[in-house]
Amino acid sequence: MDPLASLVDWIALYGMLGLFAAGLAERVIPALPSHAMLVAIGMAAVEGHWSLPAAFILTTCGSVFASLALFLVVRAVGQNVSGMLLYGTGRLVGLPSTRIDRMLISFRARDRSLSLIAQVIPTVRFVAPLAAALLRLDAWRFATGTLVGIAVWNGVLLTAGYAAAQSIPDLNASALAIKFLLLFLAVETLSVLVWRLLGRTSWCRTSSEDQAC
Repeated sequence: MDPLASLVDWIALYGMLGLFAAGLAERVIPALPSHAMLVAIGMAAVEGHWSLPAAFILTTCGSVFASLALFLVVRAVGQNVSGMLLYGTGRLVGLPSTRIDRMLISFRARDRSLSLIAQVIPTVRFVAPLAAALLRLDAWRFATGTLVGIAVWNGVLLTAGYAAAQSIPDLNASALAIKFLLLFLAVETLSVLVWRLLGRTSWCRTSSEDQAC
């Protein structure tokens, strides 16, 4: 039995609303494998459940809506609660506090660009809205960076699933998702190295400015 096929059947049962709900759910349920779900949705477009553009638009809208809602709600509750939520969620998805600290330093220096980058790093993308809310980043900058980042993430995975299903008939969605998982683990490792480099550069710049003062 293909568990992803069963998930797609459930989404297809609710049509366009199901696609929006899937996009929303992948941002608030860490246990839901976003990459696997989006690949399976892309494959289902070949079977005629929905068009690829519709899948892209609705899942992206759902994900962006969830991210902005988290950002606005967490920012409204105050920094103490925001910090607890951020570090608690980080532990839940396997992010150590030291990595979150570096992420906060990087966000302060490059809020819009890192809002975008954070959306394509599998674990970081879950805590990015919380980190942005804790730092009280500009809502417009966060929204635009998040929109572009989610569009890239969803577009790549949906298109990959669609292309794979067209090229290889009767392809098992779960098997393909596992291959993508291995690929994303490699990408995440590279992303972490880049993130650390950006964070170290920002920290050095901040330290230099403090010493100059």
